Amino acid sequence: MNYKNKKLEELNKKIDSLSTKKNNLKNNSKDMGAGFGFKISTEIIAALIVGVGIGLIVDNYFNTKPIGLIIFFIFGAFAGFLNVYRVMRRIEKQR
Repeated sequence: MNYKNKKLEELNKKIDSLSTKKNNLKNNSKDMGAGFGFKISTEIIAALIVGVGIGLIVDNYFNTKPIGLIIFFIFGAFAGFLNVYRVMRRIEKQR
């Protein structure tokens, strides 16, 4: 009888440790979601800022006021979405 109680206590400890780990993983996934959203928005905004900056420099250098801004804004948007796509693929491979 004593042996059974000992095994039962060990099993309860294992179950408790696994449920604690499961709860920790749920909390981490919520934190990862917020971090993921921040990373995605940062990727897009940074690419747009760089594209607009380059467009303004090109416009000032060649004296073509809206053309360079428009073209490099579009390039920046494409670069931002390409970066987001790459991040999504990297996360998919990790799972």
